[in-house]
Amino acid sequence: KKLIIFTIIKIHTMKKLILLIPFLSCFNLLISQNSAPNLTDVQLSHDAANRLITLTFDLLDVESDTITIVLQQSTAGDNFVPVTNATGDFGFPILIGNSKSISWQYDAGTDLSKIKLKLMAYDRHAPSIADMVALVSQDSLKSNLEAIVGVRHYTAAPAKLAEVENYISNKMSAAGLTQRNHSFMYNNKAFNNIIGQKEGLYNNQLCLINGHFDSASNAPGADDNGTGVVGVLEAMRVLKDYSFENNIQFTNFNLEELGLIGSSKYVTGGIKAGDKIKGLVNYEMIGYSSEEPNSQTIPNGFEFLFPTQVTQIISDQSRGNFIINCGNTASGALNTMFNLAAGEYVPSLKVISLVVPGTGTIAQDLRRSDHAPFWDAGFPALMITDGADTRNHNYHTAQDVLSTINFEFLTKVAAAGIATIATLAKPINATSETFDLATLSSKNIVKPAFELNIYPNPVKEILSFQIKGLAKEQFLQVNIVDSKGAIVIEKNEKFNSNVSLTDVDVSKLAPGPYLLKIGSGQNAITSRFIIGK
Repeated sequence: KKLIIFTIIKIHTMKKLILLIPFLSCFNLLISQNSAPNLTDVQLSHDAANRLITLTFDLLDVESDTITIVLQQSTAGDNFVPVTNATGDFGFPILIGNSKSISWQYDAGTDLSKIKLKLMAYDRHAPSIADMVALVSQDSLKSNLEAIVGVRHYTAAPAKLAEVENYISNKMSAAGLTQRNHSFMYNNKAFNNIIGQKEGLYNNQLCLINGHFDSASNAPGADDNGTGVVGVLEAMRVLKDYSFENNIQFTNFNLEELGLIGSSKYVTGGIKAGDKIKGLVNYEMIGYSSEEPNSQTIPNGFEFLFPTQVTQIISDQSRGNFIINCGNTASGALNTMFNLAAGEYVPSLKVISLVVPGTGTIAQDLRRSDHAPFWDAGFPALMITDGADTRNHNYHTAQDVLSTINFEFLTKVAAAGIATIATLAKPINATSETFDLATLSSKNIVKPAFELNIYPNPVKEILSFQIKGLAKEQFLQVNIVDSKGAIVIEKNEKFNSNVSLTDVDVSKLAPGPYLLKIGSGQNAITSRFIIGK
């Protein structure tokens, strides 16, 4: 596309060249904001006699890109994997157009009630990680931490521990994640690691971001480790509306304070055969910072292990105003990825990077969190920490409360972590539709449950649309999605049976193409519209 510009525009003088540079910058910005492809009029039919499932759909793309189509299958709640024995319009390259179809012949004896199919379309452009980072909200982090703070301990405060477990689980459900909690036994009692997955193209490639949600028996645990938990919840909130090549696993380990119990149980018994851990970003206290001289102490021996880093800290009068990015030998690439992501997307965040040899046994202070079992198993893992008791004197005391948290610092760390996990997971410009085959009869077609009409199109300040054909009065999810795939307006609306007219104020949205999505899952209907200048 850039080549076309240069063949059309002839540069005769340096002045014209200078004028061309801003034009090319704007062009590059437009390219980076490429819209995701769109699947419309998706219908599914079932020919039971021939064991044949057929999907038909129209494929649209604002930029007329050539598209990759993927059909995936999930059995009994397991991860989605590519189907076998399929023919038709899938793979690459697929041109945009109407009346595309894929037929899948399933094996004899297949229990369709346990099968879900996912149809995914993506182009060769990647969404902007900078746009993801821009969504990180200090208010969101604070709101979640307010709900979590309080002693969360299996004997001292089991009710609060269970309350926070449910809070995290409900947040995952609201975000549309696939929950795959890991249960384990400790002292003859059952406990859970709370796990939600944002599934992608390659769902055996796991990119983990985690924090532990329990606290010490005497501490409200604002920094330790409420800040880690809300960092995970914020990553989930920001990334839920994007698509990725790899599976992002939002993990909240239990019973860390008793000796890394939850994470150790997960590493030894919670990783499925065939799954590959691409990397773990472990949040261990990420909300305490200080500009006071001598607010950061240095563990004995670190001056020999990390002389450059110790010199850097001392030269700043030992201020505790940085985040520690700690990896081991096997985590070198991931350690560098975090450093680069922080430098590019959160340049005001000061990072001290440490890499320990082997599994870190030479520096036990750097093994005091849930990354350590991953190191021992040979998986790449980072500990992202404010230094715990080397800085925060409220550690494991009743003074570890909300008022001690530096939310500006916490927001920056959360942004750097999101940029890192997004880089590791590899964002893609995609859209998808999921079908639960448990709803199929012996021979039927899943058609839209209602009709959607937008008018006028393009729109200016008010988007008006009409719903026709609802069987009964009901609430439906209404989402407006921008060209980067992010939900910019989200609400539940009540619609009447037969015909409903609805207006949505879009005056605060920038001009450009958008997608209106009504409903969810296989009952959802989508339609494109444009906001004019």
